[in-house]
Amino acid sequence: MERAMDTKRESAGVVDAISSEDIGKFPDTNLAESLQRITGVCISRNNGEGAEVTVRGFGAANNMVTLNGRTMPAAQTANGDGGGSRAFDFGNIASEGISGVHVYKTGKANVTTGGIGATINVLTAKPLDTDGFKASVGAKAVHDTTNRFGDDVTPEASGLFSWSNDDSTFGIGLTLSHQQRDSAMTGAF
Repeated sequence: MERAMDTKRESAGVVDAISSEDIGKFPDTNLAESLQRITGVCISRNNGEGAEVTVRGFGAANNMVTLNGRTMPAAQTANGDGGGSRAFDFGNIASEGISGVHVYKTGKANVTTGGIGATINVLTAKPLDTDGFKASVGAKAVHDTTNRFGDDVTPEASGLFSWSNDDSTFGIGLTLSHQQRDSAMTGAF
């Protein structure tokens, strides 16, 4: 909470932030569900999981999403009907490898622009941010009774490994995440 407050306090524009500590305190299955805890951020769900993010009432296609300041590709097809969306699917990013997220609700000169709703900068964990060897391993299971085939309980496992030398000039970081979900979707076209 203190890191998020410092980010808001030191910013010239309207910025909200969430840190890895905040993300880890809640039982969110992906990054979209973690972002819904920020004021003014709503999510849409796909097969029961958070997928796209809406900020300040503008649709998900009106946000610019960056990863460590670099623009993320966002094109996806919807329901196989050839229609698509330029909205980024946050269900593709595991929360375990994220050190924080900044949601810029107003434009700034040093932040990539292009989003009417907001610019969402996803920050990954970097090995030179910590000293020595750090490791974290987690496992959980999701109980979902809405599926028609497969198991109601599906496993999730994650690991974060980081090492840097004594003078922090060289480091290696590795994030692993495995999630298996059995689900079904019915539609008519």
